[in-house]
Amino acid sequence: MRIRSPETLGTLAIFVAGVASAQVTPVSPLVGTWEAVARSAGGLGATLSFGGDNSLSYTVGAMVDFKYRRVRDSLFIVDPEGHSTPSRIRIARDTLITVRGNSEQRETRVGAVSPGDSLVGLWTYPHYTGVAAYEEYTPAGDLRLRIPIRTLKGTYATLGDSAMLHLPGPGGGDRAVHFAVVADTLLLVWNGQTNRYLNAVRCP
Repeated sequence: MRIRSPETLGTLAIFVAGVASAQVTPVSPLVGTWEAVARSAGGLGATLSFGGDNSLSYTVGAMVDFKYRRVRDSLFIVDPEGHSTPSRIRIARDTLITVRGNSEQRETRVGAVSPGDSLVGLWTYPHYTGVAAYEEYTPAGDLRLRIPIRTLKGTYATLGDSAMLHLPGPGGGDRAVHFAVVADTLLLVWNGQTNRYLNAVRCP
């Protein structure tokens, strides 16, 4: 499934140039936000966001998935190894206050209040590394922690099942790929390797 044809690469390169100058908006199943299934041992992963205006952002950051259980003002967070951490919570309008031992953390709601449990939804707080961290609580009891570390912004263009990803700046460049979208999964083939991404319109 590799892109081998110089003609294909050339066509895509011309298309990218056209996108940059004319903002052509092709209909593409790529549009949306996709999170990498494979992550490092430390929980680092990549997020790709394809816009309908051919904009592209590529973010590397911490991506850790937990389970949670709420019993009134008690919250139990279960990590991927199955260890549970209890805390006390209080929600005051758009502020989530979490107390663990002598430590208190305040988070701000992103978006509207969800019907039912007021904890459900997206929250953000300043991480100690200096960036914004995001926590999403779902109705199904999933908790997703996302801490974006570095983001590159660029453009993309598609031609059939091929795409050219253009990310300027250090660490970026042009990347010709093949892709397929199956249900909520994006398969991205580059340099002979297939990477899987799940559709996830969540954190910035």
